[in-house]
Amino acid sequence: MLGIHRLLALVGLSLGAGSACADTISIRADEWLPYNGSTLQTPPGYMIEMAKQIAAANGHTIDYSTLAWADALDAVRNGNNDCVVGALKSDAEGFQFPALAWGMSQNKFFALNDRTWRYEGLESLSKVRLAVIEDYSYDEAIDAYVQANKGDGSKIVMIKPIGRAVVNLISNLVAKKADVMIEDVNVANQSIARLGMVGRVIPVGDATEPGEIYVACTPAKPRGKEFAEMFSKGTAEMRKSGELAKILAKYSVADWMK
Repeated sequence: MLGIHRLLALVGLSLGAGSACADTISIRADEWLPYNGSTLQTPPGYMIEMAKQIAAANGHTIDYSTLAWADALDAVRNGNNDCVVGALKSDAEGFQFPALAWGMSQNKFFALNDRTWRYEGLESLSKVRLAVIEDYSYDEAIDAYVQANKGDGSKIVMIKPIGRAVVNLISNLVAKKADVMIEDVNVANQSIARLGMVGRVIPVGDATEPGEIYVACTPAKPRGKEFAEMFSKGTAEMRKSGELAKILAKYSVADWMK
């Protein structure tokens, strides 16, 4: 039989090992509801709820706060933070991605309902003042158009990537400072509804095809790959158990796999 001191020592060793395996996973991204909200937002965005639930199931905790998108990518790329949420694979080349996506994103053009303009290819953009968010990537052709014309206020209206930038996009339409904006359809629709602008701000053309978006983790440290694999496994388990559907229902978002 083990002596009491020997037994207590083993218990202490076991507890110490368990706590050593617990990590605080730092997630950074700019505010982009319904995917992720502000640090104090309730609810915080479905991706943050997913991350917290999966992390807790594995004995970890999530440290989440907002950061300008380009700064968030740099911080995670350098290993100063662990993961970003809401990333296309083209946004975060070289990052560690889980096998399973965390959503489907499609960019659309939006305008006030009294405007007759409709998107008919890049050439049609020259006829409007397009509001975009600084440092965002939309697709290769649109990014090239924005880059070529960003100094021309008659073509590009640049919005700072701070706070709920999509609200500033919509405000520029209402104030007639821009004619058209581009934004993820889920993000735009949620803000349009919250601002009571349904029917006033309408989609006027598809900017991109739908694409999968992810939680993407640091390539600078081994823990990035470990967390990506953990999030992928956890996503599958949440979908099977029905927990994913419960979270998505809060945000009126359909499961992109169904």
